[in-house]
Amino acid sequence: MTNLDALAQASLLRRLPSMKALLFFNVVGRHLNLVRAGEELHLTQGALSRQIKLLEQHLGVALFRRLARGLAFTQEGETLYAYSQQAFGTLDAGLRRLSLVAGRQTLVVSVARSFALRVLAGRLPRFVRAHPWVDLQIDTHRYFADLETSGADVSIRLTDSHFETGHRHRRLTDDISWLVASPAVARRMTARKKEGTPFRPVLLSNSERDDWSRWLAAGNRRVQPEEAALQFNDSATMLQAVEAGMGFCVARSALARDAVEAGTLVRLWKQEMRDGLCYRAISAARGKPALEPFLQWLDEEFPAGAHYHL
Repeated sequence: MTNLDALAQASLLRRLPSMKALLFFNVVGRHLNLVRAGEELHLTQGALSRQIKLLEQHLGVALFRRLARGLAFTQEGETLYAYSQQAFGTLDAGLRRLSLVAGRQTLVVSVARSFALRVLAGRLPRFVRAHPWVDLQIDTHRYFADLETSGADVSIRLTDSHFETGHRHRRLTDDISWLVASPAVARRMTARKKEGTPFRPVLLSNSERDDWSRWLAAGNRRVQPEEAALQFNDSATMLQAVEAGMGFCVARSALARDAVEAGTLVRLWKQEMRDGLCYRAISAARGKPALEPFLQWLDEEFPAGAHYHL
């Protein structure tokens, strides 16, 4: 800090009245009535009048004109009131933000990348707006790791009905699989069928799951793909390729439902397949305060899920 800055600050401190005096002035200015302002501040009319008089003496200007009933601002008083309102508003916002920051809490959610992209991404803004004090961290790398070793507060996984003891489990989706394609691919299939011309779209599959073999084993044989197929190690990327018209795939309904409702994917026929798996939210029986509102939010977003199990 330079000498000039120090002198300027010292000068400002000499000119600046006390915070209490400005607060009293602000309340009187809002009511323009000493009695009502005194009631709010728990001061007598006489004590409040003396405080305003001291402020006027400090500033060297009159701030109010006394009327038969109540008060009216002088020009100087109206100017000070406008600035003091702004200053107190800024100070209040700063204090609120400070208390918000002091009370912030981090919540780590480990989740499969495909579920994070296809399901959570469009829904999370609602949670963030409703709970600004929670800092969410979405971890898509360690979603199947043990809660104790991964550092996650809640894990969203594709799993069966075998529960880990000591944890809460909530079924988010009663998951089934559909055969889906883009609307353009579906139209070409329909047109070729009417023409009697075979149309074999490219099969897109997840290299980590043999969904197509299970689909055929379940008796769903209404479409035959090209022998050459595209494989992806991530269901979200696979579904993006299907939406782009590259072919068709067997997709979990949880990952495809929003796109089907939006019209970027269509179901091919009504066949479906169940494999006993579903997406579950797994969390500690007791966790940090931020965990409860997140679990309640999951209840609201996935109301068809089952209740918690311990």
